[in-house]
Amino acid sequence: MADDQLPDSATQTQTQNSQIDWSQHNTPSYIPTIWGRLYSTKITTTGRHCWSNSRRPEYFDLIQPEFTVGRALTCSYPVKRDVIKESIIKNISKQQFRITRDMSEPLCPAIITDLSYNGTFVNGELVGKGNCRVLDDNDEIAITHVFVKIFIFKDLLKNEQDQVPKEISKKYYISRTLGQGACGLVKLIYDKVKCTKYAMKIIKKSRLTNGQINHLNDPEKIMNEIAIMKAVQHPCIISTEEVFDSRDAVYIVLELMQGGELFDKITKQGHLSEQFTRFLFRQMVLAVKYLHSQGITHRDLKPENVLLESQGDDTLVKITDFGLSKFVGEDSFMKTMCGTPLYLAPEVLRANGQRSYGPEVDVWSLGVIFFVCLVGYLPFSADYNDMSLKDQILTGRYRFSQAHWRNISLQGKLLMKRMLTVQVDRRITLNQILNHSWMQDNDVIIRVEKLLSHKQASSGTELSVSSSCEDDENGNSGPVTVIRLVATAKRPLSDSFSSCEPIPKKLRIGMSKKHDDTTSTTSCCSDE
Repeated sequence: MADDQLPDSATQTQTQNSQIDWSQHNTPSYIPTIWGRLYSTKITTTGRHCWSNSRRPEYFDLIQPEFTVGRALTCSYPVKRDVIKESIIKNISKQQFRITRDMSEPLCPAIITDLSYNGTFVNGELVGKGNCRVLDDNDEIAITHVFVKIFIFKDLLKNEQDQVPKEISKKYYISRTLGQGACGLVKLIYDKVKCTKYAMKIIKKSRLTNGQINHLNDPEKIMNEIAIMKAVQHPCIISTEEVFDSRDAVYIVLELMQGGELFDKITKQGHLSEQFTRFLFRQMVLAVKYLHSQGITHRDLKPENVLLESQGDDTLVKITDFGLSKFVGEDSFMKTMCGTPLYLAPEVLRANGQRSYGPEVDVWSLGVIFFVCLVGYLPFSADYNDMSLKDQILTGRYRFSQAHWRNISLQGKLLMKRMLTVQVDRRITLNQILNHSWMQDNDVIIRVEKLLSHKQASSGTELSVSSSCEDDENGNSGPVTVIRLVATAKRPLSDSFSSCEPIPKKLRIGMSKKHDDTTSTTSCCSDE
């Protein structure tokens, strides 16, 4: 409808609004975000209420990042005798409680902190002086006593509490999405009582992904591998806090790693120093050594599955995704090859769904990670056109750039070479890696042991980090208990590595295309 056709009442309203706009020169140019609201509780006939008369406020809009209640005049809402019953006021602290919300963090929950001596209660439960708790929609807040209910909190920001089973939303606040993959997604969540952050993996049980059967989402395999995750306990392996199994999905609550992926650390810095690599790599080797001692072969080690506890240099390393979607069996076996071929050992490709392989595959993957940490590019890639990716791996022809390896120590090069050895019985073992000359740095060893001991003490778990010296540097390895992974059917391996899984993250090649700067070197040749 055109303006001249508006009804008289609409035209009059429009004129009045125009006059108001012109007259209010000091009106703010932005609309503040009201992230929550505190509704005052209704006055009851039993007398068990805070408000002394009908002058009680209907509600308070929460706009600022902090809202305080107490007797002090400096509080956002100072309690007064003409509104709150005098018998209650005398028991209220100068600062009774504080509600905060970090508006710079998407979907961050509102947090209530008890500042009182006589108690602040949420839904009938005492918070406790100095303690905090996550506030959820329609939570009841009481002061001085459980029946003295003063406010009902209304959350006005969008959250996803109704997207998960009630058993989960009752205990955890569901926040933003941290990542998403073929099997599901990862959410940031908060324990409502402890206010502790966790990561929650949501794995859909649907066997269809983009119209194709996704063998990674087999419910039986998911639950079997979750049992493995809950059984392992090591400071350098991500811990599983809790698992919820519903009809449509499995929800796995994991500890949150604030430092992000090793992949992101490498891409941000280009490459890591030998000293820092030595510090991180020792932890990785100890973690994989523990898994092997428990009869578990990771089979999908890569920088994306190595997480850092913090952004600092003394961060703890955590291995993750070692059993979540890769299980003994032909289907997931093939998916492992199709999903991340850049880090696969030659014997996995040679098995071709017919033969078995052992835990030595993890040593090869560690070698690729080691390579990437030191120089910032991949040893094997489909982008190297002189040979297919499959043939590069099967022959151990990694891309060796003199410009990138020029400043790497000889022992570092030799260790990389021993890990990327095609012949399994000549490949270095985990014990040999720990005892390799490149790894012998007292400062690093002490720092790692201190980190692990501190983590062990705080978690109450037992840890053995002793290493055997039964293997010599160049000889065959001694007796090893091998957990064989047997394919149950015969299927050929495609050169295309096609898969419904997301394409693996790519590191920069970062080297000259000139032939004189780059040479291909086999990892099977004798040590220098």
